[in-house]
Amino acid sequence: MGNLFDKKITTRVLSVLLATMLWLYVITEQNPVVYKDITLPVRLIGVETLAANSVTTIGNTSFNVSLRLKGNKNTLDRINNTSLSATADIRGHREKGEFNIPIQISGVPAGVDITSMSSYSIKLNFDNVVSVTMPVSINITGNPLQGMAAMTPSINPREVTIKGAESLVNQAKTALVDLDISSSSTTIRKNIAVKILDEAGKTIEDIEVSPGAVDVIIPIEHTKIVLIEPDIVVNPAPGYIITNISTNPREIHIAGNKDILDNLDSVKTERIEIRDAKAFVDQRVSLVLPEGIELANKTETVRLRINIEKIIEKPLETDNISVRNLSDNLTAELTPIKVQVTVRGPETIVNAWKANNAFYIDAMNLGQGSHILEIKYEKPEELEILTMEPRFINATLKNKEEDNTDVSRSEEPVSLY
Repeated sequence: MGNLFDKKITTRVLSVLLATMLWLYVITEQNPVVYKDITLPVRLIGVETLAANSVTTIGNTSFNVSLRLKGNKNTLDRINNTSLSATADIRGHREKGEFNIPIQISGVPAGVDITSMSSYSIKLNFDNVVSVTMPVSINITGNPLQGMAAMTPSINPREVTIKGAESLVNQAKTALVDLDISSSSTTIRKNIAVKILDEAGKTIEDIEVSPGAVDVIIPIEHTKIVLIEPDIVVNPAPGYIITNISTNPREIHIAGNKDILDNLDSVKTERIEIRDAKAFVDQRVSLVLPEGIELANKTETVRLRINIEKIIEKPLETDNISVRNLSDNLTAELTPIKVQVTVRGPETIVNAWKANNAFYIDAMNLGQGSHILEIKYEKPEELEILTMEPRFINATLKNKEEDNTDVSRSEEPVSLY
């Protein structure tokens, strides 16, 4: 009886063992343990909390992590990018600089192990958040219709506030709006987005601009070319003289209301007063423009030029005296003399005056015979003849058909003094 009982127990144990082995065999063959590789994006948690601490992330914030999983095939087959998640928690971060933030994996089913990860943390850069106010500039391109010009633009508001990472805000040099006015003939009104540029003129991204756009108004008006009148009071130093006053350019292109332009032929410079001047003056001057009138070319400049020279006295002499208005049938012989003069005037004009070509006598309506004639001269109006000797000359006029016998130069001349 006892042996029979033992045999039954043994049989039952063997049956259980056999069933277990069979189950393990089936499981191993039908649902084996395998490996699976999967790549997940790393999601940042708590980005919205950084603003409370005046901190923000800069640079790369897009990361992926690759995992190797181990588990039963059936379980791993059900795992994908939506069933697992990789996160990096930055809630409450307060410091500026570079930090390693741990990667956390969630959603891993029971029985599945992570055997390896491509990275266990991500490297993030944090920066302080700052804000500054910047004036808005406008870049105008193109030209209105011929005969028209763009007046000074109106920008509202004139300033914007930029906010962002301190390192980016520090690079900001210009808040700019662009406007093309090609072929315009009437006032332009537009709302234009503001872009922030660095020193090299490149747009800086990831900066908040408030407001993001501004209202721009540019009147387009008629143009006219008018003369420039110097308004000056110049007192040269003793012994000096003003020889020329001019502006460069002489004319200027202005723009404005047509009714005002129709009554304008010139505009004055600002009033300039110079005392005891001894040298050439060349300076930039502003123009006094009526209200509502502007320069058509906003970058054009006007220069006032005043030539001031030293006054000198200089002795000159010449024996070349020409004869003018002589009748065609006559010839003239002049008593040989030297004309000696002392001239006074601006140094450059005195030195440039050609005395050899300046003196002459006028034989208008004179006939044959000997004549005592006044020696005349031509000179620049800036020159003054202080002394001149002699003032008269003996001229003998002869008929060309008569025997042309030379008059002896030793002949006693008629006194001219």
